[in-house]
Amino acid sequence: MKRVLAVQRISRDTEASSALTRQEEALTLAIRRDGCTEVARVVDATVSGAVNLDQRPSLRKWLAEPLVHEWDVLMVTDQDRITRDDMHWWRFVDWILKNGKDIRVLADPAFDIRSEDGRILAGVKAAQAAKYRKAVQAQQLDRTRYFRENGLWNGGIWPFGYRAETFSHLGEPRKRLVVDPCTSQLVREAFERIVHGGDTVYAVARDWNGRGVPSARDHQRREQNKGLPGHERRPEKGTRWSVTPLRNMLRSPALTGVMMHRSEPVLDAEGQPVVWADAVLTPEQFAALQDAILTEPGEGKPRQGGSRRTPLLGVVFCICGRPMYARDQKNRLADGTLRVLTYYQCRSLSEMDRCDAPSVWRAESLCRTVEQRFLDEAGDRSEMRRTYAPGRDHSAAIAELRGALANLTTAIGRAVSPMAVEALTQQMDEHVKTITRLEAELAAPARRLEEPTGAPCRERWRAMEDWEARATFLRRTGVRFYCEGTHRSGDVHMYLPTTLRRPVHDVGEGEGVSGIECHDEGARRFFLGLRRAKGLGPGFWYAR
Repeated sequence: MKRVLAVQRISRDTEASSALTRQEEALTLAIRRDGCTEVARVVDATVSGAVNLDQRPSLRKWLAEPLVHEWDVLMVTDQDRITRDDMHWWRFVDWILKNGKDIRVLADPAFDIRSEDGRILAGVKAAQAAKYRKAVQAQQLDRTRYFRENGLWNGGIWPFGYRAETFSHLGEPRKRLVVDPCTSQLVREAFERIVHGGDTVYAVARDWNGRGVPSARDHQRREQNKGLPGHERRPEKGTRWSVTPLRNMLRSPALTGVMMHRSEPVLDAEGQPVVWADAVLTPEQFAALQDAILTEPGEGKPRQGGSRRTPLLGVVFCICGRPMYARDQKNRLADGTLRVLTYYQCRSLSEMDRCDAPSVWRAESLCRTVEQRFLDEAGDRSEMRRTYAPGRDHSAAIAELRGALANLTTAIGRAVSPMAVEALTQQMDEHVKTITRLEAELAAPARRLEEPTGAPCRERWRAMEDWEARATFLRRTGVRFYCEGTHRSGDVHMYLPTTLRRPVHDVGEGEGVSGIECHDEGARRFFLGLRRAKGLGPGFWYAR
């Protein structure tokens, strides 16, 4: 009796989709009809057909030890449920034949990969599926590009603080983002509480949960459900706020009206962020919020309930990308005394999905290494203070003055008194002078600056009394450390932002560095390059 591994996959599964249900019914019926033994039902929902099989969340474990020996036949409803990439298909066929497995496709009773003719036909179908997938991707990319260039909303979850409204664009109904009167007030409330009120992100999340503030997705569904009959309404998920999604939302440049794609700002031809909506927070407010989040009160202080604090949290990471947390290990010596050792370990050690080689370092050894690496590389370089220069754009003022000139011209034509004409003419002359002056001033976007304090980082470091203060300093400057192995046989790789790579004598007093890189983006590129150099996959990226 054949042991069957029933596989279901769909690229995008929603409540209205019945594709998974139809696959489930067809597979169940075929297994009962043929009298096979179903080993397991593998379901990969919202997984693209371009994802390799050994990287799929549910299927991959059945292609490796020890589960690979528990099945004989992989059963699917259609061939493209296995993959829509022809190169992945041929590698999988080779793997199937070498491991003595077989594939059954319910929609194709003549499917046979054990004969040469059968493999040729299956290969043609795989190439057709790959061609179709690429054509769909090209259409989606063209649509996305068109929508970006015209500042149109392409669909999806509204950025918190905004909503999509329908308007006429070139005679066709399209959507654009506008400030949402409800969620924008919540964003401003969070800004006031964190920046001016001293609250933490955790305190805001807890309060919002107590007040029943819906998540971005639930708010959008609630708004879209208005006016719909009951059977067409999509249910709310009831998702509660937690620290990570709230922090990510508050750290997104989308709050300033910037167009985002895959959590990164979309840049124009000149390298400037594309603005496609009114700002919920001004650039100055957004900058103040970022500084407040990175150094919010309570960070680095002992927690309630006696739980272990982690001073270097957000500074040291495992080579897999996960943060490292501090833990205490108690050892009782032969003489009966108790010795407590503190370690930093990869967070995956406390999770079910552990990384391949979780890093564990003695705290004193790791702190010593961090201090030595940082001072060796940046000790003699200027400490930089991050500031933000507000943008300068007089287009609105110029348009307003031109409108005033038109009104004054009309008023002069109706005036009957010479004194009135003279007064109106003088006012018009003043407006013309102002317009000329404003047009002569070049527009400048809001930009982030790094200004030197005049003191080397080594002096600032030595003035700090403890590791909580030093860790806060490292977080604010964007420094990260990626650890591999242990303190006995391991290594630590440091990411240093470009603004700290200039010696102190290369930056004059009062001189600023504009157009600096985003610390998180620079660290992400460093991390991916480090993983790539070691022959590893993309890993887990955590933005701070």
